[in-house]
Amino acid sequence: MSLFEVDGLRKNFGALRATDDVSLTVDAGQIHALIGPNGAGKSTLVNLISGLIAPDAGRVRLDGVDLTPLPMHARVRAGLSRCFQITSIFRQSTVMENLLLAAQAHAGSSLRFLGERNREAALRATADELAARVGLSHALDRIAGTLPHGAQRQLDVALALAARPKLLLLDEPMAGMGPEDSQQMTALIHELQRDMAILLIEHDMKAVFELADRISVLVYGRVLVAGSVDEIRGHPQVQAVYLGTEEVDA
Repeated sequence: MSLFEVDGLRKNFGALRATDDVSLTVDAGQIHALIGPNGAGKSTLVNLISGLIAPDAGRVRLDGVDLTPLPMHARVRAGLSRCFQITSIFRQSTVMENLLLAAQAHAGSSLRFLGERNREAALRATADELAARVGLSHALDRIAGTLPHGAQRQLDVALALAARPKLLLLDEPMAGMGPEDSQQMTALIHELQRDMAILLIEHDMKAVFELADRISVLVYGRVLVAGSVDEIRGHPQVQAVYLGTEEVDA
């Protein structure tokens, strides 16, 4: 049994079928990339998986637990953590304050004033660990909103990691990044793969081909084809509807 399973997910918005019996699996320690042209239904599928919207049919399971009836926060507790396409951080707070709040939220401690949180050694240790993992130990005192875009995305990932997920859902983590930031994010995702499975939604095909163990191609709400990087790269239908005719170097 795979760690994560999506089985027959379907969602209609009036006469529009946004997702049409979508099924996919992610094994433990695997990076499974979901690609497709604009309007393919990727955002709807991600929202169905994370619990932001409810499906009309189908199931979502993680490590044997049926997540389908659970709200978003319960899915997080069950091990599913998500980074949104638009960076979601506390922009007016420091990096450390962001990390302390995330650590506290998942530690189950009661809400207290920040000065008291700083005195909680366990929370501070967790925050330091998260910062080190995403490469932000040098920026703990920086106001989050003043960080470069790439560093803000790294912080967003750190906030998701505070939940200690079994599956990390990354929604276009390379969006808006230049080559150097994309390379850093690619290296971070590779490192995270040691401890969790990852479902990656991404338009940067160079990053997808470098990172993915398996790829599913979504077109008009359906999975057109799923397979290895080599199978997807050379698939004529995929080239026609998404990649085009030019070869994309990995």
